[in-house]
Amino acid sequence: MTQPKKILLVDLGSSMGGVEAYIENLSEMLREHTTVLCLCVLPELARRLRNNGVKVFLIPLFVPWLKGLRFLIALFALSIIILREGVEVILVNGFLEAVLLVPARLLNCDAIYTRHGPFEDDLYKWYRNPSRYFPRLISRVCVQLASHVICVSEATGQVVRNVVPAERMSVIPNWVSRIPPYRRREMSSSPDVRLLYVGRLERYKGLHLLLTAMRSLPGVKLTVLGDGSYRQELEQLSVGMNVLFEGFRSNLDKYYREADIFVMPSLGPEGLPMVSIEAMAHGLPCLFSDLEVHREITSSGTAGMLFGCGNAEDLRRKLSTLIEDLPLRSAYSHAAYRRVEQAYNPETALKSYLWAFGL
Repeated sequence: MTQPKKILLVDLGSSMGGVEAYIENLSEMLREHTTVLCLCVLPELARRLRNNGVKVFLIPLFVPWLKGLRFLIALFALSIIILREGVEVILVNGFLEAVLLVPARLLNCDAIYTRHGPFEDDLYKWYRNPSRYFPRLISRVCVQLASHVICVSEATGQVVRNVVPAERMSVIPNWVSRIPPYRRREMSSSPDVRLLYVGRLERYKGLHLLLTAMRSLPGVKLTVLGDGSYRQELEQLSVGMNVLFEGFRSNLDKYYREADIFVMPSLGPEGLPMVSIEAMAHGLPCLFSDLEVHREITSSGTAGMLFGCGNAEDLRRKLSTLIEDLPLRSAYSHAAYRRVEQAYNPETALKSYLWAFGL
């Protein structure tokens, strides 16, 4: 009987985020079908993966200015793991991590690269921000070494098709690992509406736009889950408002259940935000910026309301409409759940990944 292929997942990210959630969900989905290993640097991710039965190889995170040393160690560790463990497939995530495709191909592995968003090298100048520009340029160059490229959304796929031949790439949308039973939400006309934001606290995520919009909407309460370098500025901007910053939370079910409206005001770029489809899976009426990927997951606004990206006034108007129009909010709740149930379910994702890995 042929033994299933051993798959090594690689993530060298320095903080818990969407990619790490993807790694965790993927390992859980694959564990009954093959042997999964992981090379990572985050102790929290390592702990979660071990709970999923994954054999984890943890390398030091180091301080930010020693980031290059982390990747150098990863180059050596990857080769040793492949040879010692008999790994046949590696899956790489991230920008600079794309260089790991080189030793993987040299050691005759199937080297799969997941693109979680556009390459972004056009957003930075090499002479102004080399630490951001060059990793993104490297990812664009090294992606051509991958035996197969997986894109987490059609919006990302449109970008990758300009670099990689169509026969060596596929779009496998992010998915919700567990879709809870649908429950009809109580829609109250009370002005005390509970908003929810989940995501990194960085400027490009657009939370400052939501805070600006809230100033003219009395009675609205916002819960913010997540952390990041922009947190202090956001806390200052929210002074005098009913905003609660709760930091990073590993289990979000309670917050999805208790919220009335979920808001993702991201300025982009985005691949396919996990928290957005998780909120939809809980039947939360959602308000998203009209990025291409948000148009994609909401079927052009039929399963979630969209506002003009970067436009705080349009965000305020649309949010006010959702607050006041209870039948509309209820309709979005039901449509969001059905959209996830049809397009972002774990059964469909599993079939696609088993095919991609040759299992």
